[in-house]
Amino acid sequence: MSIFQLFVFLHAMNIAASFSAPSTTSAPWQGFLGSLFPSNPAENEVAARRSDLKRQLTAECSQNIGRNTPEIRRRIESVMERLAPLNPTPETAANPLLKRRWILEWTSEKEINFFLERGISKEITQTLGGDMLENNIPFVNGGGFGVTGQIRVDEESEGLLRTNFKFMNAKLDLGRWGSYNFPPVGEGWFDTIYLDEDLRIDTNSRDDILICRTEG
Repeated sequence: MSIFQLFVFLHAMNIAASFSAPSTTSAPWQGFLGSLFPSNPAENEVAARRSDLKRQLTAECSQNIGRNTPEIRRRIESVMERLAPLNPTPETAANPLLKRRWILEWTSEKEINFFLERGISKEITQTLGGDMLENNIPFVNGGGFGVTGQIRVDEESEGLLRTNFKFMNAKLDLGRWGSYNFPPVGEGWFDTIYLDEDLRIDTNSRDDILICRTEG
């Protein structure tokens, strides 16, 4: 056996012994891994707090989809105000996480709640991609209402939270009664005050709130 082979053998025996015998001190490799993946109690506490607030918000939204009263809005805003400072995503308006298909969880917008509260639609979506926005309200009995528009990041907004939008077209599909196109229906902005892999919270230029989740 060469000197090198003997060294390898003794090193392996030393590692095996460290697994089989209890020790009051950390093995060198444990210290090395600890330096690579340090535990941060403060970050863990923030993550736990964030998860708890998300569960609270989701519960409020699911119980009140299609409904908005001053008391409902007060409860939802109370959770939002505590969750927004824990937003893990900087510059939300410019972040790729924003550009996807979102499913509405709750909104204060009376025009959208009209369709939900009366059972005309069960799931409303908003899709953001490139410089385009599409709102889709499918009707349970066929057809639907959709709006498309253009979006752009407001580069001068504080924290890059703001997206400007301008609607370009609206379409009402009444199935066998035909489809009808409407001219542009408005413009404004929305601030994405919270964004992660599965939740998005917006406030907008009409003083409304939009809370969405991703699919899945």
